[in-house]
Amino acid sequence: MAPMFEIPACGDASEFRGTAFTYLMGRIAFGGTDVDALAYSRTAAKIRTDGIDHYLIRLDFTRENPEGLLFVIDLGQPIELPLAPMHCLCIFVPRDMVDGAMHGIAALHGRIVTGARGRIFADYMKVLASQASGLDNADGPAMADSMIAMMRSCLEPREGTESQTRSVLDATQLGRARRFVDAHLTSADLGPEIMAEGLAMSRASLYRLFRPLGGVARFIQQRRLQRIHDLLSSAEEHRRISEIALTYGFPDEASFSRAFRREYGYTASEARAMRGLQKVDRLAGDPEKLALSPPERMMMWGDWMNRLAE
Repeated sequence: MAPMFEIPACGDASEFRGTAFTYLMGRIAFGGTDVDALAYSRTAAKIRTDGIDHYLIRLDFTRENPEGLLFVIDLGQPIELPLAPMHCLCIFVPRDMVDGAMHGIAALHGRIVTGARGRIFADYMKVLASQASGLDNADGPAMADSMIAMMRSCLEPREGTESQTRSVLDATQLGRARRFVDAHLTSADLGPEIMAEGLAMSRASLYRLFRPLGGVARFIQQRRLQRIHDLLSSAEEHRRISEIALTYGFPDEASFSRAFRREYGYTASEARAMRGLQKVDRLAGDPEKLALSPPERMMMWGDWMNRLAE
């Protein structure tokens, strides 16, 4: 779980028991976990630094609920889950695949999905777990498409109370706003006025939408820093750091350097020196193995989670 969550120490490691499996199906990962008690959280700091921006659909089996409890985690939002055994099935889907196919799923973050539609999707996950080993690699993209269709049918929120409708609307607008920001990161004019005009909403509504994320300006800066971090971690990026910073809206190298170090705890030069190992190192951890690339080493689960967004 370390690629996506902060995992505190859980006692004597020699007593820990667990099994897990994962299948890649196109750009979707489907898997299951059955392990001893873990407590884990996805913090704001973790979200900023790992660059993983997926939805997680989980079906948890407990003694009280042997048929499973279905719930949604938006990995772009913080969440903390208590110490408990983990026996679950999981679907990891990149945000762009979900937000491009349905509306409002981010409003389900941390909530249990009930009713007939939730039970149908839970049964779908169980059948998939029992049959996935029999699929061919060529079946992956088609299975991913069918999974998105099932999510749209079973998980897309329906209009209900006024508060539920507002929550769905906010989640939909936030998804549109995030995509707008990512598409205009190099625009020197990117700000509340341009966003409000491009999204056809008032500035007051825009400010309210981004208030839980620290504000519009803060969000734009975080996304720019994340994009620059990804570029510096790429062996194919050779521009000077100052040139990249200016391209992404920072007025000068000094202000960029301060913002980058404040965000990540190390300098942009240090990020470039790692040349791609920094991000994977946080996920997988073994520097000797990380110096190699597949097929010289086995692909690690953290690599898969990064590749879903490609």
